[in-house]
Amino acid sequence: MSPALHQWLRRGLQVAGLTAAAWYLVHTGEAHRAELAAVPVTLRLLPLLLASALTVATWFLLVRTWAWSLRWWGQSLPMLTAVRIWFITNLSRFVPGGIWQFAHISAEALGARISPVAATGAILFQQLVLLGTGIALTVSLAPVLPTAVTGTTDPVLALGLTSLGVVAAIILLPVAAPTLERWSSRLLRREIRWPTPSRREMTRYVGTLVLPWIAYGVAFWGFGLALLGDAAPRVLPAAAAFIGSYVAGIIAVFAPGGLGVREAAMVVLLSPITGPAPALLLAVASRLWLVALEILTALGVLVWHRRGVPSSE
Repeated sequence: MSPALHQWLRRGLQVAGLTAAAWYLVHTGEAHRAELAAVPVTLRLLPLLLASALTVATWFLLVRTWAWSLRWWGQSLPMLTAVRIWFITNLSRFVPGGIWQFAHISAEALGARISPVAATGAILFQQLVLLGTGIALTVSLAPVLPTAVTGTTDPVLALGLTSLGVVAAIILLPVAAPTLERWSSRLLRREIRWPTPSRREMTRYVGTLVLPWIAYGVAFWGFGLALLGDAAPRVLPAAAAFIGSYVAGIIAVFAPGGLGVREAAMVVLLSPITGPAPALLLAVASRLWLVALEILTALGVLVWHRRGVPSSE
C-alpha cells in the first residue's frame, strides 16, 4: 500500500469512527427523549466534573497498560503515540461490521512503525483480562445488590470465588496461550501470537486491570449523584450495577460496543434500587455521557497531537 493511500485510509477510519459515535449519541438521545424527560433531574456540576475526570484518567491508565504490554510482543510505543492511537481507534467500534476497530488499529500501528499483529494482540489480550477481572468483581459485589436480582448470595463465598478466579487467571492465561492464538487467529483471519509473560509480570498486569473497574464504578456513582442527588444509588450498588452491565456488554460480541445489552442489564440491576424510570434514565444518560466524553477526548487528543506533539510517523 502506498504511503498516500495508507494516509487516506487512516483519515477515513478516523472520520468514520467519530461520525458513528456522534450518530449514536444523537440517535439514542432522540429515541429516549420521553424517558429522559420523565424523571426530575437537577444537574450538579461538581460530581459530574469529578466523575468525568476520573473516567478519562482511567482511560489513560488503560492506554499505559496496553503500551507497557507491547514489550511481550517485542514492540515498544511512546506514550504520546499510544494515547493518540488508543483514543482515535476506540471510536471505530461503533461502526457496524465488527472488524473496523481492528482495521483501524492495524492502520495506525503501521503509521507508528510497530507490528499491527502486536498492537491488535495486545488489545485483545487486555480485553480478555478485563473481562475476567470484571466478572470476578461482579461476583464479589453481587451481595450488595437486592436479592430480587441476585438471589441469596453469601458474601464470604462471593469473595472467595473472586479471589480464586483472579489467581486462576494469573496461572492459566499463559498456559492457555496456544488455544487463544488459534481462536483469535480465526476471528481476525490473521496469525496472532499470544504472550507468555512471567508470573510476576502477569500478576502485576492482572492486578492493574482490576483498578479500572473500581474507578468506573466510583465514576458512575458520581454521575448518579450529579443527576439524581440523594435519590441516586449508593456507591457499592452503583458500582456493582455498572460493572455487571459493562461485562454483559463485552460478552455480547454481536452488539457493537455492547449497545443495548449494557443498558438493558443496567435497568434490570438498578430497578429494584431506584425504580424503573430512574434506572432507565441512568442507563441511557450514562451511555450518552460516556460517548460524548470519548468524542471530546478523541478530538482533544487529535488537536493536541497536531499542534506540536512530535510525530513518529
